[in-house]
Amino acid sequence: MKKLCLLLPLLLVAASCTKIDYVGEEYPPTNHVDMYFSMADAPTGAKVMGYIVASAPDMVSAEKMQKKMMEKARVKGADGIVIEGLNRYQAGSNTNYSESSTQKTDSKGKTKTTTSGSSSTSSEEKKEIKGTLLKYR
Repeated sequence: MKKLCLLLPLLLVAASCTKIDYVGEEYPPTNHVDMYFSMADAPTGAKVMGYIVASAPDMVSAEKMQKKMMEKARVKGADGIVIEGLNRYQAGSNTNYSESSTQKTDSKGKTKTTTSGSSSTSSEEKKEIKGTLLKYR
């Protein structure tokens, strides 16, 4: 129970961590950003102004990630964003191994050693959403 109490604040912090990376041009902020799921649906002649990637632990909802992407797009001056997909991946893993040995002497004076071990592996699952920011001409 103590471990859970200690881990809970860390889990809450991790859950709120969506990292947004943006590469591209910047314009004055816009009031509204249109969302598309295919470049074919975007207005003809729209200029690609940059690329955006949101990544977060798997426990963060894709909806929250999308909202953060939309806000970043608005701040960067985009008129539209094309969401290109959602990917899940394993960001890392950790394995712990412990071993213990016990020795017993039987009635004949022989020593018997018993060794036992256990391991546990945990992995960090993440998700990523990619998008393209558009500026209407």
